[in-house]
Amino acid sequence: MLKQLLSILILFLSISAFSQEVEQCGHTAYMEYLESINPGIKQNMDATFKQALAQSKIKTKTSQDTIHTIQVVFHIVYNTAQHNLSDDLITSQLRVLNECYTRTNPDTINTRDIFKPVAGDAGIRFVLATRDPSGITTNGIVRVQTALTAFGSSPTSLAMTDRVKQTAYGSEAWDTDKYLNIWVCDLSSRGRDGLLGYAYPPTGVDNWPGTSSFATADKQGVVLHYKIVGENNPSSLATGEKTAVHEVGHYLGLRHIWGDGGCTVDDYMEDTPLASAANQNCYPSINSCYSAQPDDLPDMIENYMDYTPGKCQNMFTQQQVAQMRANLTIFRTTIFSTYIPVPPAVIATLRKLGILNFPPPIKCPFGVFSSTLTNEVFVSLGELPEDDASQYVIKFFTPLGQVVHEATLSNEAYQAVNGMTGLHGAFIYQLTKNGDEIAKGKVVLGF
Repeated sequence: MLKQLLSILILFLSISAFSQEVEQCGHTAYMEYLESINPGIKQNMDATFKQALAQSKIKTKTSQDTIHTIQVVFHIVYNTAQHNLSDDLITSQLRVLNECYTRTNPDTINTRDIFKPVAGDAGIRFVLATRDPSGITTNGIVRVQTALTAFGSSPTSLAMTDRVKQTAYGSEAWDTDKYLNIWVCDLSSRGRDGLLGYAYPPTGVDNWPGTSSFATADKQGVVLHYKIVGENNPSSLATGEKTAVHEVGHYLGLRHIWGDGGCTVDDYMEDTPLASAANQNCYPSINSCYSAQPDDLPDMIENYMDYTPGKCQNMFTQQQVAQMRANLTIFRTTIFSTYIPVPPAVIATLRKLGILNFPPPIKCPFGVFSSTLTNEVFVSLGELPEDDASQYVIKFFTPLGQVVHEATLSNEAYQAVNGMTGLHGAFIYQLTKNGDEIAKGKVVLGF
């Protein structure tokens, strides 16, 4: 009898633990909520996904030749000082987003060899908004105190949670056609952490049957639990700052890699192996949809669209990258700006011929470019004001974080970085303005 009671208790605890885990990301529950207020939207989202999928099939790349930049506004909706996260935590979260979406995160070295060939650089950057919808200068962070102690509920009701986007309870969205709105609040329920975040995927297939409008503008964006925002958050949970990477992936049109079903359900990305369910741990040997086929692969626990702890998440696949970029260019066309970096080889050749002087005859976008032909690095600071007295510094690191070169730049729109002779391999650069990071990325030298 005692053994039976113990078995029942263990089963109950397992079910309870599982019910907590599946609420980690509210993507599925949010789709149900949106369907309840706007019948037909789930089918529209499926059609949107498939339309982007058809476009993405011809655009799969390891790296990108264009960079899409998205303006972001963080709405910090707080009841207590603990919920009111510091600017440092917000900017560190933005840095993590940029690293993960450009594959410059230092933990890419942990990607297993079997998955490195399909790992992709999304070529998507996120910057804090500098102007609000009225044109007023801003730092891209809005703080609103609420009378609600928390926005979570048990059982989960995202109709209640979505109140964070209403003026009466939280903070109203900025123009969702121009900004990625990210709300940060307490998503706990009765003091327990379950839901960590959710996002509104793209919609917008033309000529959809019916009269319902799917453009729910005031709900577009991402909602995050305050405990998982920013690096070294004192309240951080296992998924940590990678949760935002996951939810922004949903906002850009990605699905969970297990397809929210068993081994017969897919996320439609051919380079993500099938999985029977979400993974909650970093077990590299797990293969939940084992097949005797010679090309069978284990579960991709490295993928941001799984539920694994942040310490083992470090990649998007090339098809996931193509899907996100297709969704941007088809369904979120007004949310981003694009620049095409001048190819480093072209810049180097023009300089050698004496055609490219300072300032260059061609307009160069803001960015850092390397030439493997001349082993030089070039920095374009964009259009600087005539009286710019800012101090610009560039540092170069190995993938393990060791500083190998540092230089103070002149206040010129375009310049070469001296002292790079002898450096060979892949490096991470960090560009700062008056001590604040304004760009980070990767360069390859000496090949």
